[in-house]
Amino acid sequence: MKHLFDLCNEHEITLVRKVVQYCEAPPVRKSCVLINHLGNGWIYLMGAAALLAWQGSSSQQALLAALLATGIAHCIYPTIKRRLARLRPCDLDPTLDLSIKAMDRYSCPSGHVMTATSVGIPLGFAFPSLVPMIAVAWILIAWARLALGHHYPSDLLVGALFGAAISLPMGLLLI
Repeated sequence: MKHLFDLCNEHEITLVRKVVQYCEAPPVRKSCVLINHLGNGWIYLMGAAALLAWQGSSSQQALLAALLATGIAHCIYPTIKRRLARLRPCDLDPTLDLSIKAMDRYSCPSGHVMTATSVGIPLGFAFPSLVPMIAVAWILIAWARLALGHHYPSDLLVGALFGAAISLPMGLLLI
C-alpha cells in the first residue's frame, strides 16, 4: 500500500500545490478555515436543529440514520487511517502553508468528507429537495480540506466511498 501512496503522492501533490496557491488570498483562506471548522461538527448540529425546526418529528428517522451511519463510520475509520498511515500533503511538502492544524496525523481517508457523505446520503434520501444544498456543503468541505493542504484528492474519494458504503445501507434500511 505504501508504494501505491508514494505513486499517488507524486501525481497528486502538484494539484494540491495549485489549489493551496490559488486559495492563498486572505478572504479565500479565511473561508477555507471557517468551512473546515464548521466541518469539524458544527455544521451538523446547526443542520440538525434547522431540520428539526423545519420538519419537526418527521425528520427524526433521517437524523437517526445519519447519526448511526456517522457513528459506525467513526468507530471504524481511525483504525483504517492508522493502518494506511498516509502522510498529509502538508507534512510531505513544507512549502504548503499549514494555517490550521489537522485533527490527526494521517490523511487517508478524509474524515471530514466521510462524515459529510454519511450524513448527506440519508438526509438526501429522506428530503430530496435538500440534495442541492447537501451537495454544495459536501463540495465546500472537500474543497477546504484540499485547499488547506490536509488531503490529496484520492483521500477525499476514499472518504466519500467509505461514508457511502456505510450510509447507503443505513439510509435504505431506516428511511
